[in-house]
Amino acid sequence: MTWRVVLIACLALIVALGIRWLMPSDRSATPPVSMPDTQFDYTLSDYSAKFRDNQDQVELTLSGPRLEHVWADRIARLRSPRFHIEPGAADWRGASDNGRILRHDELLVLEGNVTLVHLGERGEIEVRTERLRYDRRARTITSDTSVAITQAESRLQSGGLRIELDNNLLELTDGVQGEFEPEAARDVAADDPGTDPGDDG
Repeated sequence: MTWRVVLIACLALIVALGIRWLMPSDRSATPPVSMPDTQFDYTLSDYSAKFRDNQDQVELTLSGPRLEHVWADRIARLRSPRFHIEPGAADWRGASDNGRILRHDELLVLEGNVTLVHLGERGEIEVRTERLRYDRRARTITSDTSVAITQAESRLQSGGLRIELDNNLLELTDGVQGEFEPEAARDVAADDPGTDPGDDG
């Protein structure tokens, strides 16, 4: 009787091994191990970001309701961005409807109702245009679209502009025209605002 038990046990073991061999293994479906994919896109809401130069100074601050990063294009798309370009005497602030950060070229492109403001010696300078480009490498702000500039009572228009941030220089290009209030006339009016030009004494 003992040999029968041993024989039955051996047959059962053979059958179990055969069934196991015929069944597909879960291990065969396991994908090969690879490094994680670092190519990804992301979206930020109510963001605020600071960009620093080689001296670790903050040179650009961006904020807004939405930022969408597209890895394949290395572009970050901005909705209603607000920006502050610094450091030092640069100090240009503004906003636009949309914007793009071109990471490879280190460019900030602002589009749609762009407003740019700077506090100059003669008062606040306000620039309005449809498109601006801030080049972080060259430290310039440029526009190739129609530009309107106001400062105090002066009004200027041009087909484009170039601002050299390190030199604090603003240059207008392509058909500059407008009304410019001389500083001397403004100083006289400020010193004696009640004087009537027809009053002899």
